[in-house]
Amino acid sequence: MKNLTLLVTCLCVWLSAASQSKHIIQVSGVVVATDSLIPVPYATVFRSHDNRGTFSDHTGYFTLPVLAGDTLNFIFLGLKRSFYVIPDDTTSKHISIVQWMESEQMMLPTVNVLPYPSPGRLRAEVMALDFPGDTYFRFDRTAASVSNYDGLRDLSADAYSEASATMIARYSGGFRSGGNLLDAAAWSRFVTALKRKG
Repeated sequence: MKNLTLLVTCLCVWLSAASQSKHIIQVSGVVVATDSLIPVPYATVFRSHDNRGTFSDHTGYFTLPVLAGDTLNFIFLGLKRSFYVIPDDTTSKHISIVQWMESEQMMLPTVNVLPYPSPGRLRAEVMALDFPGDTYFRFDRTAASVSNYDGLRDLSADAYSEASATMIARYSGGFRSGGNLLDAAAWSRFVTALKRKG
């Protein structure tokens, strides 16, 4: 019985020492693409040991609690998966990092897109397709018009220009890049503000 008590005591002391060496660290940082220095929005950031994590925001910023020795995984479509290992000997309770992600080249097969000679021919080809359907929707090829399915009610030049204007507005005015790290004017304002505070 004494041996068992001694064994349990030693085990408790060892677990206590192990838990003290693995203290909680708050990791904050920015995920950046190496080729453009643009922050990576909504990148997946998670710990390897339990697959729990977070996402970076639209400026690439993230924050996550980890233990010393954890490995952080960074995943984003079109960029190579990257890792950051928290040092085992870290005594700080907060770490700030800039995580670089390299672009990943994907070789896709060539696709030749050819136009149909008329909207009527396109409708005939779509109606000839054998769609299996699913439990929610059954494709009915006996319908009078395929416009119920594919949104081809209006193929006019006005519809095309309206769709183009919508796409241009969405990807030029609405995109939030989070700024550029190489912007000289921004750095000048930053240094001036630091001088004023000092």
